[in-house]
Amino acid sequence: MSATGPGVWGRRAGGHRGGEPSGSEPFFWWGPFWSHQPSLSLNELIAAETISPEGAAMLALLIERRASCIVAAGPSGAGKTTFLTALLEALPADTRRIYLRGCYEPFDFIADADASRTALLVNEISPHLPVYLWGPAARRVFDLIHEGGYQLLATAHAESVPDLVYQLAAYPLRVPLEAIAAVRLFVFLDAWYDGGLVRRQVREIAWLRWDGEQGEGIVSQALATRPRRGAQLELDIQAAAALDAELGERSVPFERALAERAASLVSPA
Repeated sequence: MSATGPGVWGRRAGGHRGGEPSGSEPFFWWGPFWSHQPSLSLNELIAAETISPEGAAMLALLIERRASCIVAAGPSGAGKTTFLTALLEALPADTRRIYLRGCYEPFDFIADADASRTALLVNEISPHLPVYLWGPAARRVFDLIHEGGYQLLATAHAESVPDLVYQLAAYPLRVPLEAIAAVRLFVFLDAWYDGGLVRRQVREIAWLRWDGEQGEGIVSQALATRPRRGAQLELDIQAAAALDAELGERSVPFERALAERAASLVSPA
């Protein structure tokens, strides 16, 4: 990785990937061509100041406990896929990874998949290309997350929670708000030019939850925000601990687990 400032990493060319894709293999993961971009780890993204150690640790702890996550940004090239790929290292070793095949997805994995140990990986939720997830296939994926117990890790084009929720809830997808809230985590990236360099940083991490009983519907709570470009990412650890508690019991307090994971990311063994 080449980093020359906060949130800066290089886009490097990779090799060509051929052959027939399957659910266990990446399907146009880096875009509409079978080109492989070298992955960056969470450690490298921390070094590039794309995210803080505590922010990365928080996401890793929640994703390893099967919180679904959509990484979003407005412009192309903001680093959505790079960031999502780094988050995959948080998946437990026994997680079955299913790379969905966009609008071509036959959902044949359902016949033998253990939903509680399966992560559905989506290169992008958008109508731009048929290799991306949209239409009836997208609606079915959200049904699987909400009712089937699967985990989703995906990217999308959006700049805010209302923007992304509207895309999913409006025509033609019409995903129910309760199913959108089942995703739990929305991560928004920011990218801008600074002195000829493209800087990329996490701008917000939001927790979506469903509060239908109180009549509020879908509720968004910020787990981390960056008040301005280049500023420190500010975490709401209490809110993150509340989400963590919803995902199940933990043998140690969340605050301690967060500190230990952040330390391990800064100084990996």
